Amino acid sequence: MNVPEKLYEGNMRKKYFLFAIPLILSALLSQSYNFINSMMIGKFIGSDAFAATAATAQLIEFIDSILYGYLTGVGIYVSVLFGRNERKRMLNVIKMNFLITSIAAILFSVICNVFCDQIFSFLNVNQEIYANAAAYFTTYTCGLLALQFNWGFTYISNGMGITKLPLFASVLAGIFNISLNYLFLSVLNMGIAYSALATVISNSVATVFYFVYYKGVFKNLEVKSSGIKFNIIDLKSSFSYGAPSMMQQMAMSSCTAIVSPLANSCSTAALSGYSVANKARALILSVYQNSSKANTNLIAQAMGAKRIDKIKEGIKIGIQQGLAFFIVTLALFVIFAKQFTGWFLDPVQDAESFKVSVNTIQLLFPFIIFNVFNNLFHGIFRAVGSGKIMFISTLIYAVAFVIYAYILFDVLPFEFKIYGVHLALSAAYITEVLFATVIFITGKWKTPEYKKLEAQNNTL
Repeated sequence: MNVPEKLYEGNMRKKYFLFAIPLILSALLSQSYNFINSMMIGKFIGSDAFAATAATAQLIEFIDSILYGYLTGVGIYVSVLFGRNERKRMLNVIKMNFLITSIAAILFSVICNVFCDQIFSFLNVNQEIYANAAAYFTTYTCGLLALQFNWGFTYISNGMGITKLPLFASVLAGIFNISLNYLFLSVLNMGIAYSALATVISNSVATVFYFVYYKGVFKNLEVKSSGIKFNIIDLKSSFSYGAPSMMQQMAMSSCTAIVSPLANSCSTAALSGYSVANKARALILSVYQNSSKANTNLIAQAMGAKRIDKIKEGIKIGIQQGLAFFIVTLALFVIFAKQFTGWFLDPVQDAESFKVSVNTIQLLFPFIIFNVFNNLFHGIFRAVGSGKIMFISTLIYAVAFVIYAYILFDVLPFEFKIYGVHLALSAAYITEVLFATVIFITGKWKTPEYKKLEAQNNTL
């Protein structure tokens, strides 16, 4: 296991690559675990149970986005403090924010369990899957405390340049998750709630591992800090990084939820193909988004160390690496679109679904390249403390996506409506990249601190 590392020192191009690979592998493993668990639910419990998890997926994603969105921003602030060598302050910030998110996680758990019936009534959950959906939802939300620790430690590890730790934790959690799912669902013939319980237990195991590991990390760094000191300056700084990231994630999950009824109005066959294509999209996004995290954390560390030269060099390397990872990943999915789709659908029996998936991957996914740039811009804005700009940029994307989707679904013939979602996504990516590019070129994203560093560098 590696130790905390300053990403802007030494061979940055090499460090970018070595930092990105474990993050990408971790994300791909997480996606693989989700695929396997979904397959086990469908095989061992049945299609109703599978539908029950889908019925609450977007609500769960929205709740999760509040916690992991905030912790993403906190992880960037940890990067800044690490770059400044303010180790004791960094530990206190971690403790302080974990206490805040722990309280929020417990409150969400209580609210979701107490008001489950009202929530499901609002969502208009089908009575046939109501019991299974409620069992899965309440069990999952009871585990939010462990989940938020797992997310938080992942982003803190990224911020401190500990690149392999999240990968190891992901492997550990994945082994427990798959093993427990098989035990509960296949061997013991338990219900859908136990699949959620497997997720909670596996994340709890990863959380314990993180706690033990980080106790050793701060001991080696000779950082001693008893209790938690609520410092108003660090609270404001934490919120300035955390709140925009949280709002960004909420906006993205909200626009998806708003558009989902449109996709649900299409034929069952078209919806199946759309679902498979989205699995491919999730894998593609996992690769380039996790690649760009190297860019974000390096810039944040360099901001803390007041190294403007490293920030500018990092931005160039980040763009090159992000595009390289995306192009390679996209090419694989475009070339092997039929083979990938064949893992989930039969090309003869599910001919219409198969066609929708392959067409979406080959014809529409190339437009994701615009989102590669958007993601890189997000990382730069977030790292230098321009959280408001990042949120505005994302909000433009979210609003554009909803508007374009409803327009396209209104004008497209029924047999082509399912393509409207990804057409709208492509148009929204282009809309946002135009805004973000103008902001970047004009320098509107530069904070007073960044401008000060830039001025100092120009006088040298």
